[in-house]
Amino acid sequence: MIKIRYGLDLPHMASCGPMLASAAMKTAKKGWTRRDFLKILSTGAVGGVLIGAGLGRFRKQGTIFVLKQARPMLGTLVSITVHHPDMAFAEKGMEEAFKAVEKVDRVMSIHRKESDVSRVNALAGRGMVSVDPSLIDVLQTANRVHAESGGAFDVTCLPLMRLFGFYSASLDEKHFPKDAAIQKVMEAQGQKQIQIDEPSGKIGLAKEGGAIDLGGIGKGYAVDLAAEALKKEGVENALIDAGGNILALGSPMGGEGSEKNWRVAIKNPYGDADNPYFETLSLNNSAVATSGNYEQSVVLDGRRVGHLFDLRSGRPAESGVSATVAAKTAALADALSTSAYILGPARMTFLEKEAKEIYFHGFKG
Repeated sequence: MIKIRYGLDLPHMASCGPMLASAAMKTAKKGWTRRDFLKILSTGAVGGVLIGAGLGRFRKQGTIFVLKQARPMLGTLVSITVHHPDMAFAEKGMEEAFKAVEKVDRVMSIHRKESDVSRVNALAGRGMVSVDPSLIDVLQTANRVHAESGGAFDVTCLPLMRLFGFYSASLDEKHFPKDAAIQKVMEAQGQKQIQIDEPSGKIGLAKEGGAIDLGGIGKGYAVDLAAEALKKEGVENALIDAGGNILALGSPMGGEGSEKNWRVAIKNPYGDADNPYFETLSLNNSAVATSGNYEQSVVLDGRRVGHLFDLRSGRPAESGVSATVAAKTAALADALSTSAYILGPARMTFLEKEAKEIYFHGFKG
């Protein structure tokens, strides 16, 4: 199902071009993240699952234990809720799921100098690096989405993001980069620069200056591995949320009661108490992710610029408020939501065969 909500009477949609958001973007909640945008709704008698970092709690409802825990990982808060009739299985499954997420962080974080991704980036243009098989796996998925999206999804975006001031600790006013600087950075970019030697377990980047950032797929991939860890330990009903990359296993309470599916709402950053959500989704053995440039931004020449880039042009994508995709895996939902936001509803034919549901909000008709 594809659902498009045009307009929304957002002032920045009428007043700015496709490259930069106007100051009206500030009317949205400051510091919005995917966690803010995808809200897990209470299901039946079960309360919301988001709790304080590092905390854990459980209770029993009928024959089912409800175990919840959240930990700071992947640069966000990862929360897991497990519904299971055996407390020991629930605890073991949850611990193994968090271990799976932590491994992804060790392998794929650009903020860890010793991670496999950081080592590949450091040796760009100068050699191949032996990496964990999981990195090859996620890059192969990224390559598929890159090809199907016509290059809209591209994980070699890190040099461009740095050029625009992302990941910089400087508090000085930044300026929009000159065309020549953008063009120079783009010469080392492009997913075709990624070299994968699967038999030897090595990855490299063809040109010096190239760099990988898995921010558009890594959290979703971690959620998928967490789900596999849960299922391996006999947990069939759970909800995993890594910064708004959400995967629902089975049903809340194991399908007992009136609610058979987990419910997740897409929040409206311009909404109010009477209109807080764009949509409410019902999930069962599926994943969902939302992308929008409200998540991270920098101010360049007094104007706010979002973190999603179209590497075909080297410019930030500012086509709408958000794109949400439900898919069979969290990694796919993560990558497809980014692709959908960059492409917009007029150019997303490939998404129809990959996604279960697609929602566009605030795009021009």
